[in-house]
Amino acid sequence: MTDSVTASDVASLASGHDDPLIFQRILSSMRDGVISIGLEGEIITFNEAAGRILGKDPAEVLGQPFAEVFLLDEAFDAFNEVVFKAVYEAELTHSVEVMLERDGEVLDLMVSSSLLTREDGGEKRRLGVVVVVTDITEERKRRKIKALFGAYVDPRIVERILTSSEAERSRREDMTISFVDMRDFTGWSERLAPRQLVDLLNRFLGAVTEPVAASGGITDKYIGDSAMAVWGAPFTDPATQARDACNAALGQIAALAPLRAALATDGIPGAERLDAVVGIATGDVLSGDIGPLASRNYTVIGNAVNFAARLQEAAKMYGQPILLTAETAALAGEAMVTREIDRITVRGSDTPVTVHALLGRAGEVDAQRIDFAARYQDAIAALRLRDWDRAEAGLTALITEAPDDIPVRLMLARLTALAADPPGEDWDGVWRGASRASAAGPAKSMR
Repeated sequence: MTDSVTASDVASLASGHDDPLIFQRILSSMRDGVISIGLEGEIITFNEAAGRILGKDPAEVLGQPFAEVFLLDEAFDAFNEVVFKAVYEAELTHSVEVMLERDGEVLDLMVSSSLLTREDGGEKRRLGVVVVVTDITEERKRRKIKALFGAYVDPRIVERILTSSEAERSRREDMTISFVDMRDFTGWSERLAPRQLVDLLNRFLGAVTEPVAASGGITDKYIGDSAMAVWGAPFTDPATQARDACNAALGQIAALAPLRAALATDGIPGAERLDAVVGIATGDVLSGDIGPLASRNYTVIGNAVNFAARLQEAAKMYGQPILLTAETAALAGEAMVTREIDRITVRGSDTPVTVHALLGRAGEVDAQRIDFAARYQDAIAALRLRDWDRAEAGLTALITEAPDDIPVRLMLARLTALAADPPGEDWDGVWRGASRASAAGPAKSMR
């Protein structure tokens, strides 16, 4: 609980030092209050820490009867009870948390009392009572805050808030951000009664939060039917942040099957349709206490946060469970298998972003899917180079193999529009055909 000494520790210390000067020096250096009371009830020892905690001047109380100093003040009733227990139950050391109201302030104290004895001719001779008082007000506040927010905020965030200054909590560096979102929440809200909807949402968020914790990430916040999580310093290893986030995303999608089964068992209509999408981005963000003084939140802000949120939206339109930026894919390295999907600009930014679909962990993705991804990448590379014939040949072969593959269908439609109305020489490969509704697809929807 604390690093403070107990009354029995002080009693042992006192019995081991015949030199009163040394003992007084030890007491004066202690951060805990130490009081010793003689058999006649007089206060023999009252160090500076005891005076500071209890609001008494040591010079004024030394030599005074304990009863006159403390018993007449009702504020010390709980304190006095612990002191007297040392006399009533001499064989035990008593440690109790008590509250003391002093000068309009409520203090939380740990009071420990023990009988003070000394060996004399093989027998223990009673000398009095020793009391140790520790101010645990701040520690108790921390415990209350942890208990209050433990069910809502990651304990690592709570600990950081409690143990560091606002300046220390603010930092700017690369982190990996993910957003997971339930698909068709509007439809669910129309089909289910309010109580069922709340239950579904809680179970969904619980299912997608567990993989985040398992991969070391921090669930930053819940936003309706979505959850935001972060990886990176100071909470997780920066070197593995992208891979950890990808592992969490795969775990989130995998958690849906058992959740669907459980919902079906509980009679939730349409449980088999429950689905989710994930967007992941890595980049420079600012983390710290964000918001007005009356309502601050420890969170992260920056382009990477915006990209992750937009990729979660785009994932639905591209028909991919998990989308991530090229930066995240590169940082995840060979541990993850990805498929390049498109180059887009997200709402609020004109910077082109290459996005990948996360296919799975290395060794868990079959060779056919890896080959399909490689041939798709060759085809869209040809499209960006305006090599319409090579792009068409590649995409046509792919659509024959996978007629329901949304990115391939999208690129074929886009190819038709681009071949008929070629872009300028300064084209960066990003689709911005606002008037070409047939080929705009997801890219247009992101604008």
